[in-house]
Amino acid sequence: MNSFNFWFTVLMAVIFATMVAIASQYPPEARFMPLLVGIPGLALCLLQILLDVSKARGGLGGYRFHKAPKAGRPADVASMEAVVSEEEFGPQTAKSEIVMWGYFLGFVAMLLAFGYYVAVPLMLVTFLKREAGKSWAFALILGIGASLTLYLVFASTLQIRLHPGFLTPTIMTALGF
Repeated sequence: MNSFNFWFTVLMAVIFATMVAIASQYPPEARFMPLLVGIPGLALCLLQILLDVSKARGGLGGYRFHKAPKAGRPADVASMEAVVSEEEFGPQTAKSEIVMWGYFLGFVAMLLAFGYYVAVPLMLVTFLKREAGKSWAFALILGIGASLTLYLVFASTLQIRLHPGFLTPTIMTALGF
């Protein structure tokens, strides 16, 4: 058992339990969001702790789940050594890391400027088309689906107003909407 991951999970469970305990003292209209985040978070942390303890004892999770043997003939030793010797992070990953930081910072900037309903589909479509190499139809369907999901979950169901952006209301007013 990796003790860092186990103790981090325990710490997260304590944080979620504290959040739930504090939120239970709030008035009914104020406790919904902390409980909505805290209870599933606590449940998932407890499940992870149970799996970690079980795996460490050689119980349920230890031997039941294992990788299936690789089909086909095994790779030669030289190619396996090349894969093992390549580091996870380093000069070979610098370009992709910079691209991902660019997407992240661009997404944050678009959220602030144009709000969720514009930023999420635009960034999703852009990422799927340019980085994932998906077709325009696939990317647009997922972008529209994400916008629809955001609207139905937050605006319609939960009655939560997402950040509209700093520029979007001005643009909508200028266009007469």
